[in-house]
Amino acid sequence: MAFENFKYNYGLRRLKNDFRKPEDDAIACNLKNAKSVGIIYNATKLEDFNLVKEFVHRLREYVPLVKALGYVNKKELEDFHIQPLEFSFFCNSDLNWYFKPNEDSVEEFVKQQFDILIDLSFKEHLAVRFVLAESASMFKTGRYCTIEPNYYDLMISIPEPKKPDLEDEEVEEQNPLELLIKETERYLLMINPD
Repeated sequence: MAFENFKYNYGLRRLKNDFRKPEDDAIACNLKNAKSVGIIYNATKLEDFNLVKEFVHRLREYVPLVKALGYVNKKELEDFHIQPLEFSFFCNSDLNWYFKPNEDSVEEFVKQQFDILIDLSFKEHLAVRFVLAESASMFKTGRYCTIEPNYYDLMISIPEPKKPDLEDEEVEEQNPLELLIKETERYLLMINPD
């Protein structure tokens, strides 16, 4: 356990050295004017992958290039991770000893200068933070968090999921990822509208 903490803290220290402060060189872009969008997300669960897949197809209506990079918090990828070119994945076996991804698709993704990079992850993973810190993207957005260092030029605050009343059995709890996607899309369409 002590060695795991050492590895995590070493990775965090390395991460802080590679960090680009938000707003230093950010260029805000409306989603409809973007030429390219990158999405990073937790692709461990099939349900989350399907939500992101729908979002990618919806974005294609007005963005020419959309690529999604999914982090799978497991040793190996599942069968549903075998997808078309716009979807790439990395898993725990693709991380070095201090949790930095060392997979070719991750390297390609961070080098690509997306107009907008959207982080749809909820749980804090050093692997995802490395991707965010190293990304050459012009504008980064993600869920509101207080964790330092911060990578986002725009943070989206979403309420905690509502728990249905016991009397009202028909109320369905909304998936937090679905809500984050909806709010992210809404705010990115409000930036510099035509």
